[in-house]
Amino acid sequence: MITKIIIDNFMAHEHTELELGPGVTILTGSNNTGKSAVVEALRCLATNPARSPNPALYIRHGAKEARVEVEVDDGTRVVWVRTKRWAKYEVWAPDAEEPEEYHKLQGRVPEDVARVLRLDQVELETRKDSVDVHLGNQRDPVFLLNQPDSVMAEFFAASTESAHLLAMQNALKIRVRDAKREERALLDQADRVGSDLDRLAPLPDINRRMEQAEDLEKEATALERAIPALESGLAEHRALVAALDREQALGRVLAGILPPPPVQDVDRLKRHIGSMESVSAQQAQAARSAGALAGLGTPPDTADTAPLRNLLRDLAGTVATLNQTSRQQTALAGLTAPPDREDTTRLSGMVDQLYILRSRQKRLARLETVLGNIAEPPAPSPLDKLGNTVTEIAVLTNKISERQAEMETLETDLQSVVVAMEERIRAIGCCPVCGGDLTTDSFLDHGCRHGA
Repeated sequence: MITKIIIDNFMAHEHTELELGPGVTILTGSNNTGKSAVVEALRCLATNPARSPNPALYIRHGAKEARVEVEVDDGTRVVWVRTKRWAKYEVWAPDAEEPEEYHKLQGRVPEDVARVLRLDQVELETRKDSVDVHLGNQRDPVFLLNQPDSVMAEFFAASTESAHLLAMQNALKIRVRDAKREERALLDQADRVGSDLDRLAPLPDINRRMEQAEDLEKEATALERAIPALESGLAEHRALVAALDREQALGRVLAGILPPPPVQDVDRLKRHIGSMESVSAQQAQAARSAGALAGLGTPPDTADTAPLRNLLRDLAGTVATLNQTSRQQTALAGLTAPPDREDTTRLSGMVDQLYILRSRQKRLARLETVLGNIAEPPAPSPLDKLGNTVTEIAVLTNKISERQAEMETLETDLQSVVVAMEERIRAIGCCPVCGGDLTTDSFLDHGCRHGA
C-alpha cells in the first residue's frame, strides 16, 4: 500500500507531498489545481510512458526533469525520473544509502519496480490495450463500466480460464521448486558464513579492550589539559620564592644600618659660642689693661683731662693695634709654610662616593618607609602534595605508554581480522539473506540488518 507521494516539477506541481492514511484518500479542490496531475503522475510511475504523448509535457516549465516518488508500507521508495531524452527508475530499499537504478527501459517497467508497486494492468486476448484496474481518468467511471458487456465478460472470464489457472499453477510450482533450491543453497551458504563468523568471536573482547583504551585516552587527555595549569602554578611558586629571597636579602642589608640621629637646632649653640668668644676677648683686654696700670702711681690732682683723654684714646687705639698685631703674630707663629698642591682625583672620587652613599641612604630610607607598610611574606606551602601529584603524573604517563602499546597491538590484530573479513566477504559476494551488496563497512556498522 502506498503511504506517501512526492511530486517534483511534474506538470503544474513544483513540489507536492501527500501523506496517505489507511482507508480512502480523497483529493478535492477547484479546477486546474493539479488533482488530475496527481493521478497522471501515478500512471507515469506505474506504466513509464515512452514518447506518446511528448515527454516534455510532463516536465514543469523551466525545469530540467520531473520526479515522481512513492513510499510503500514496508519503507521501500520508488522514484520515476523523466527528462526530455530518457527516463529511469530508482528503488531505495529501507535504510539503504544508495538506490538501485534502472536505465534504458524503452517504455518498459522493470519487474522489481512492478513487484514493489503492484499496479499491474490486466491484459485481454481480444484487446490490444490492457485494462487498468487501479487508476482511472477524471471523467471515466470505475474500470469497464463504460465498456460493452462483451469486454466485461472477457475480463472476468480471463480470470477464470482453466488454461490460465493451469499456467499459473505450473508457474507457482516452478517458483516453489526454485525457491526450495535457493533455500538449500542459502542454508549451505549460511552454514559457511556461520563458520566464518565464529572466527570473528574475538571481536567483542577487542571492542571491550578498545573501549578501555578509549577511556584511558580520555583520562590521559584530561591529565594533559591539567599539566599546563600545574606548570603555571609551579612557575608562580618559583617566582614567589625568588621574590621572597630578594626581600629577605634586602631586609638583612637594612638590618645592619643604624637609624640617623635626630636633627637638632644649632642656632642657639652658635649664639652661645659667639658670646663666649666675646667675653674671652674682653677678659684678655682687661688683663692687659690691668698689667699696664700696675706700675702707675697715684694719680695727680685733677686737671684738664682733655689732652690726656685724647692721649688715652690714641694710646687705646695703639694698644688695640698692638694687640691685634700680637694675636696675628701668635696665630701665625705656629703655622708652617703652605704645602704644595696635591692631586685631588682621589678626593673627587671620595666626594662622588659620598654623594652616592647619601643617595643610597635616601633610597634606603624610602625603601624602609615603603617596606614598613608591606605585610610579612606568606610562609611557603609544603611541597608534599605537589610531589605526590608529580609522582602520580609519572605513573599515569607510564600507564598511558603501556596502554598505547596495547592499543597498537589491538589495532594490528583488528587490522588482520578486517583483512581476513574482507577476503571472506569478497568470496561470498553478496548478502546471503537479502542478496544485496555486502561490504566490510556495512557489515561492521549494522551487521547487514534487514527491515523486513
